[in-house]
Amino acid sequence: MERRVPGKYEQYVITDLPRFVEMPGHHSLAPSWIYPGMFPGVNIRINGSDANKMVRAPHAEPHVHDDNPEIYFSAENKGAVVIEVQMEDEVFTVESPFAVFIPAGVQHRFTVLKCDSPGFVFGIHVLKG
Repeated sequence: MERRVPGKYEQYVITDLPRFVEMPGHHSLAPSWIYPGMFPGVNIRINGSDANKMVRAPHAEPHVHDDNPEIYFSAENKGAVVIEVQMEDEVFTVESPFAVFIPAGVQHRFTVLKCDSPGFVFGIHVLKG
């Protein structure tokens, strides 16, 4: 049985997702699932894609977010997604499930090395203000 969202809660339900936005260093528009101004008092951005479509193709050049940290996140099954992370001059691999914290001001990027389809990787931007 389908139920409509009550009018007083319509502002809290968004279904036309993702929204595509420009992000510094990225090769193409980033699919944004949660974004600033989407909900009252929520000041984060969550971008993410099916990592299976990004295997061996970095989604961005090494770049820096001066004002906010970022978290790479995947809740996929153990080992279903493997990424190579670059932070400054260090490069290392991480397998799902994972959360990798990138402090503000640290140059970074990731490359998907393996992904059992489908498998999502998200970038969570913790914004100021």
